[in-house]
Amino acid sequence: MKIPLWVEASRLRVLIFGGGSVGTRRAKFFASAGAKVRVVARQFTNELLNLGVETVEADLYKYDPSGDIEWADLVVISVNDQQLAQKLFQLASSMGKLVNDATDASRTHVVVPYERMFSGLRIAVTSEGAAGTPARLSLEVIEECLKNSWIPHLYVVYSELKKEAKAHVSDTSARLQFYQSLWEDPQFREYIQRGDVQLALERGREILKLYR
Repeated sequence: MKIPLWVEASRLRVLIFGGGSVGTRRAKFFASAGAKVRVVARQFTNELLNLGVETVEADLYKYDPSGDIEWADLVVISVNDQQLAQKLFQLASSMGKLVNDATDASRTHVVVPYERMFSGLRIAVTSEGAAGTPARLSLEVIEECLKNSWIPHLYVVYSELKKEAKAHVSDTSARLQFYQSLWEDPQFREYIQRGDVQLALERGREILKLYR
């Protein structure tokens, strides 16, 4: 069973097999997040060559990629030939590497979701390969729902109060109790739900005094 995680990409070394459109998208995705990216392929798109990532020109039917796989934390497979993809997957798996197989979602270890940022919240969605377009379009529906809700107001107030709590309350358990008590307070909830950010902040600060 796959579980959702956020990973600090700047700590990753990502090896990508395949320099076509999918390999380019994966290289751009990981490189933009700060990962070290190496792409092994016979040909590369112009966009990929202009990304500034490491490229290794090689015929994957003849080339031994074991050294590249050993270097990597994550291996991405984005080649067209299914037999070659299976071979690369089996080799990377046997070497204990996590694999994002863009050619076969049923055997991938790591899923790359569709994602976007809205009002401070990062939202990621995946169908795990079953239906990519509905997963991608669902982000628009989720964003519209959030836009018409009180969640953006809660984000602004809660994030500010959390900073103030960290600055003034040294005891971690006390801070956690404060965070929980905010939403349990009927007056605080009322201010948030009617969009009165200033009154919600003032009420939150009143509650915070009880934990200082």
